[in-house]
Amino acid sequence: MKTLRRYSVRIMSIGLVMSALILFPSCLAEQHPGTLYTFTGQTVADYLEDDPDGRFTDFITVLKRARHWGELDTYGEFTCFAPTNSAFAEFLADLGYSSVDDLSDSDCDTITRTHLIKATYFMSDLNEGALPSVNLLERFLTLSYAGDTAQDGTIRLLKCINRDSHIIGLDDTVQNGVVQVVDKLIKVSGDYIFDIIKENQGSRIFFQALNLVGLEDSLKKFKDESYFVSYDSSEIGLTKQGGGSDYSVKYWAERKSAFTILVEPDSVFERNGIHNLDELIAYAKKVYDESYPADAGLYDDDWHNRKNPLNRFISYHILPFQIPANVDFCAKARVINNRFVLEYLDPEDYFETYMPHSIIRVSRVMSGADAGMYINRRGIGSTDEPEFGRPKYRGVRIYSTDEMTGSGMNEGCNGYYHHIDDILVYSDFVRNDILNRRMRIDCCTLSPDFITSGARQKMTSSAYEGTGFKEPLNFHSYNSDYCMWVRVASTSNWSYQGDGLDLQGNYDILMKLPPVPFDGTWELRLSYRGYEGCGVVQNYVGDSPDNMQPCGIPTDLRLSASANHNIGWETDDEKTEEEINAIDKAMHNRGYMKAPDSHTNGTDAFRTLNTMARRIVTTDYFYAEKDYYLRMKLVLDNPKAEMNFDYMEWCPKSIYDNNEDKH
Repeated sequence: MKTLRRYSVRIMSIGLVMSALILFPSCLAEQHPGTLYTFTGQTVADYLEDDPDGRFTDFITVLKRARHWGELDTYGEFTCFAPTNSAFAEFLADLGYSSVDDLSDSDCDTITRTHLIKATYFMSDLNEGALPSVNLLERFLTLSYAGDTAQDGTIRLLKCINRDSHIIGLDDTVQNGVVQVVDKLIKVSGDYIFDIIKENQGSRIFFQALNLVGLEDSLKKFKDESYFVSYDSSEIGLTKQGGGSDYSVKYWAERKSAFTILVEPDSVFERNGIHNLDELIAYAKKVYDESYPADAGLYDDDWHNRKNPLNRFISYHILPFQIPANVDFCAKARVINNRFVLEYLDPEDYFETYMPHSIIRVSRVMSGADAGMYINRRGIGSTDEPEFGRPKYRGVRIYSTDEMTGSGMNEGCNGYYHHIDDILVYSDFVRNDILNRRMRIDCCTLSPDFITSGARQKMTSSAYEGTGFKEPLNFHSYNSDYCMWVRVASTSNWSYQGDGLDLQGNYDILMKLPPVPFDGTWELRLSYRGYEGCGVVQNYVGDSPDNMQPCGIPTDLRLSASANHNIGWETDDEKTEEEINAIDKAMHNRGYMKAPDSHTNGTDAFRTLNTMARRIVTTDYFYAEKDYYLRMKLVLDNPKAEMNFDYMEWCPKSIYDNNEDKH
């Protein structure tokens, strides 16, 4: 009998658009009044059975065979994307089936799990992009828009799930969730992301290079079978104190490997004079021989060597975590609009790539002619103003949902790929010029697990929820007498991007630091928030876990920046610019800085808040091709001690030694 595997293979030729969704608080907090919502006291099952036109009989059959019908007829919370009978007719015809009776039980289970999410999401409250929670198949679904011309000639926007499934019945509220009626079955792929790129006929040169450097086995990793979290921790959850409030914390149940791959279409290569693999090999050699002159000519024919120029080229395009949509690279728009002062800087994030000791900057221009998501850009917004005293540089733009149309499915079972509009390289210019800047790195990007799990920038109706982690990648615990979790992204959280990494208990953790882009003197800074529930922390930095050196005296997180006289924090109010600069210099000499003025708590700039500052952990010479580690150890025995780890900064001497801005 044919199985859903055939379904997965067939749908690879059908487009899938991925982008980020913004969930507003009202989505889960209350039922929605108004014409878009109908609340009848029905369950999801009642809604499907009671449809006056009998549009869902095929879907009901599938749900019952998959043994999920009972869940939908009882208490709970679901978003159900309900395909109509005509949607099933089209799907079955594509497979050569005459009825749903031809589907196997496994097919029915896959279809059911694809169309159900155990959370309530109203599509009218969401912007385009990935839904905040995975479906029962543990895959992210995405919302996008498509134009539709009515019979009278008017054009309307239709909301679509995974590009092809149009929502034709929006936000029907039921007692245990919400029903979204769709005109096509939602399609996901069961193939690895490597195979999805292989099937994309518009990216042949990139795939040939990807295949040549021998990363297929790496890109076909999926689940870590050695990882284990108890049922109580992952399903029931724990209540933990964090930031002065009780948090509901559920642990990530499974550790998965996933990838995001940035792909140049053939048209981009051809526009740059590259028409085949040999020409790309020559291009990569030119770029990386200049960027890494000590390695020039040593590994040219050793394609699998990580220092081979083509291997470096491809590896720099691979991120070791999954990002479903281009807008998911940075903070959610709702947080940006509430927290960022956009005239000072663009929303940004930094990610370590699959190329050893390399990093990319992704920034978002929110409006204007340049609106979009960019890699290794310099500048602020759509203006031509210089940044850090250097001229604007456009960078490489990540294709939007609409621009991916016709490129085929961009999602596999272990990740996504996104097209980019220019050639992406970690060149000497990018490393030593573009990334010669203060790099403010959100703590929720420091482990691939934080991103792949969906914990980073997760949105719910409550600010007091989080995803717990046991030994996340890039972290090591010296004891187990503490809890670590990523808070949901909320506009009520006093943190850089709304979310944050919280520690509670007698924590003593080691963290691998992101790399610096070039050799030189750098300051390592940590965000600082002082309040009574925190502890006293000693920081250590070293180039191996066995070679960690203490950095200064411990930081007393129990005191605000103004109450701790070792800091010297004073308000800017009623002071001249000269006096303000003198205070900043004195703080810097003591190893502290005020928080930036480019972010707010919704009302006040962080710089004005005496509870927030930056701790300069160390100033030292760091090498671009070495690993470095940070250890944070609580030095007072306190099982209830807290720490909010919000962001870190790498700042080069060229910036902090030349009148660094307050942003």
